[in-house]
Amino acid sequence: MGHGITIVTAFFRINRSNWQGFERTDEQYFEHFKVWAKVKNKIIVYVETDEMKDRILSFRKGLSLDDRTVVHVVPNCLDIEPQLYCSLKAVADNSIQRDYRLLRKNPEVWNAMYNYVMLLKAWCVCDALHRGDAAGMVAWLDFGYNHGGDPIDKESDFSFEWSYDFPEKINLFTIQDLDNRPIFDIVLSMDTYIMGGVIIGPDQLWDEFWDLIKQSVFELTSCGLADDDQNVLLMAYRKKPEIFALHKSYWSVQMKQFGGEHLKWSDSYLAITKPSLRNRLRVIAKWCRHKKDCMAYAIRIYNHLSKIEVH
Repeated sequence: MGHGITIVTAFFRINRSNWQGFERTDEQYFEHFKVWAKVKNKIIVYVETDEMKDRILSFRKGLSLDDRTVVHVVPNCLDIEPQLYCSLKAVADNSIQRDYRLLRKNPEVWNAMYNYVMLLKAWCVCDALHRGDAAGMVAWLDFGYNHGGDPIDKESDFSFEWSYDFPEKINLFTIQDLDNRPIFDIVLSMDTYIMGGVIIGPDQLWDEFWDLIKQSVFELTSCGLADDDQNVLLMAYRKKPEIFALHKSYWSVQMKQFGGEHLKWSDSYLAITKPSLRNRLRVIAKWCRHKKDCMAYAIRIYNHLSKIEVH
């Protein structure tokens, strides 16, 4: 029998609608939230404005779930951990480090605010616990989880109480098996091992988890590098693996994979997972683009090294 889960999420505006190639409007985020937030679990949400608080409460009230909804307004999230943000900004402002990253146009390379907000996930859970809003097993779920209907069909029945008998550890979800690659190599090549969209753990471990995250960020920024939550989660895991449980998964599938088996896959997700000619062509196209990115990356590194005088 699964155990009940309290869900914590947040929406802090980062002006993503202006990011070329990574555009997503505030309205899109809210529409994505409305798909999965039909769940009957208690949901605790952190937002920046009373307007967004009212929208969330109104939506949940329409589902008769307002008594299982708590919304906290944080007018300026930079006030939460200003030193953490300053360390990330110092790295983002250094144009040299960008040329050493494989995909230098990705927001985690140049946008300190994006990285900072991604790293506040554990803080939100800890704050909810300290306020007494949550207890027992608590899950972080990205506000835009499932992207409005991909991979889980948006017409699926989300009106259920999500539960699963997770281990009494910080449960992380991996997209590939972990290995011993140095962190700097993973950060520069922008590979991903642990996904940050869903994190689940018992109340007694979240404070320690948040401390591990902050330690990892400062260690990374002291080396002149920064990243979003994914590789920081890997660093935290390596510091104290005994408090973690790892689960092989994929982007945004966790709710269906662990406890919501009745949910349906979207047609677009099924199309890319079937061993069809179309899928093979997509894989080839992605590989070709990656090769092009790698060539540009190699040229940038060569240009840097060619400027160094060897005595």
